Amino acid sequence: MTEQKTSIQVWTSYWGALLHDDNSKINSIIYGFENESPAHANNTQATIADEGACFGFVASGGVYLQDGRINWSLNAGQWFSLPNGLILNLTANSRVLVSQCLGYQGIYAMGGPIEAQGRLRYIDGCSDTLLCAPPLLGDPCLNHLHFPAGIAQTAHTHPSLRAGIIAKGQGVCEANQQQIPLAEGDLFCIPKDTEHRFITETSTMDVIAYHPDSDWGPTHDNHPMVNRTWVEGHKIDNHAPQHQAASIIHGR
Repeated sequence: MTEQKTSIQVWTSYWGALLHDDNSKINSIIYGFENESPAHANNTQATIADEGACFGFVASGGVYLQDGRINWSLNAGQWFSLPNGLILNLTANSRVLVSQCLGYQGIYAMGGPIEAQGRLRYIDGCSDTLLCAPPLLGDPCLNHLHFPAGIAQTAHTHPSLRAGIIAKGQGVCEANQQQIPLAEGDLFCIPKDTEHRFITETSTMDVIAYHPDSDWGPTHDNHPMVNRTWVEGHKIDNHAPQHQAASIIHGR
């Protein structure tokens, strides 16, 4: 494991658990798996225990995912979400990020490859796509953040950790009066409340970012299905007793 010693951590060579974040309201473990470097060239299989949902991205190569119910094959540029732990089998020359949200039951989802730009505007000319949305307000999510060339972000913070991988391109993360270079396949973790900004010069940069929580998402009273269910021309009153009896999955 190669790690740069700043408040923001960056790994270029990695295999296994890199960080256990218990500084945020929601605990997470950040894993990285790569067999491109000589130190890990012979590594192919890894297991993540059934301790919470796993959100991941394949930056290069490929990976086979199993959890007793599914058997998925993903290639570079694809992302995934699984409810609990999993077994990974990497092909040669692969890099995979997995962020595990402890104590949270996620959903089965996968997608990609990621697009050239995001679907939503973000700060300073960047764009973002919400890849795996929170099923319920407050739940974790996975995002694709695109930086055009020539970006100098406004310095900012986040109220919980941000962990991610450089999917494409390169850039710099500036924090604590230091400039940390980032290249394709690098993993990073930004602790909560750490002021930072990303900078690109002649290259674009695409980042896959895990957020352990959110302040946006559906609620039982506000979601597309119930919002577009009308009785006598008005949205149905979802507070009525007969509508409160549904059996649901509780993620936490």
